[in-house]
Amino acid sequence: MTKSAGTSSLAAEIAAAARRPGAARVLVLDLDGTLAPIVARRRAAKVPAAVLDALSGLRDHGWRVAIVTGRPLLEARRMVPVTGVAVFGSHGIEREGASRPPRSPRTATRRAATIAREARGFLRAFPGVELERKPYGCAFHYRALRGHARSRFLRELEAWLAERDTRGLDRLPGKGVLELRPEGHGKGTVVGLWPAARNVRRDDRSFVAIGDDFADEELFAALDGRGLTVRVGPARRATIARRRVFGTSAVARLLVALAGIGDEERHHERV
Repeated sequence: MTKSAGTSSLAAEIAAAARRPGAARVLVLDLDGTLAPIVARRRAAKVPAAVLDALSGLRDHGWRVAIVTGRPLLEARRMVPVTGVAVFGSHGIEREGASRPPRSPRTATRRAATIAREARGFLRAFPGVELERKPYGCAFHYRALRGHARSRFLRELEAWLAERDTRGLDRLPGKGVLELRPEGHGKGTVVGLWPAARNVRRDDRSFVAIGDDFADEELFAALDGRGLTVRVGPARRATIARRRVFGTSAVARLLVALAGIGDEERHHERV
């Protein structure tokens, strides 16, 4: 059962778990809508300085932190330039230090590239919609559209895509975006790819995953009841996460609080 949680009580719960012998101290975090507030133009999105400072502090206190995002790897790394924080781009397909994904989705990637090329003509009728070409897929960003214009765009996009070859591609809905990505490659794969996330005890709530969108539900499902999962956003959005917080500002307060608890513990150790 999902419970709404105040940031101070949630930080205290996680910190208590982190003090136990053998605690994992692992954070798996989404980027847009979790660390960075959602904005009309994705290129304008930024992670607040206080959050970047908190991530640095958590790293210094022994936490292992990974960012898992639908953004391309290099773009995500520019947004989170924190040494020691791992970044997985393209829903986990792109990994720092890896020349290619474990199962290279070449055919599906070529189909996504063809769709992105052909979409330029289709999108002339929809000013305000941004087409994002990704390393392994593409995304239609329609946050700038409202009301009837948005409904019409989604209806006509579905009809247009029905006439394209989308074999091997998943359709991933999000907040003002529809993404096409290779099948079988989702955020949940990071649980198996990142060594820090493997073999964590089932009752260890210092293993924390936080996200705000449909793709993050894949991550929560991959944890299979392990750790503590946190959905960002209002209660009207269904989730399998164990906890819920309301917005990026709440996530920021949570991370700052966790880093602050670590500072206090380090100070007491010195004293």
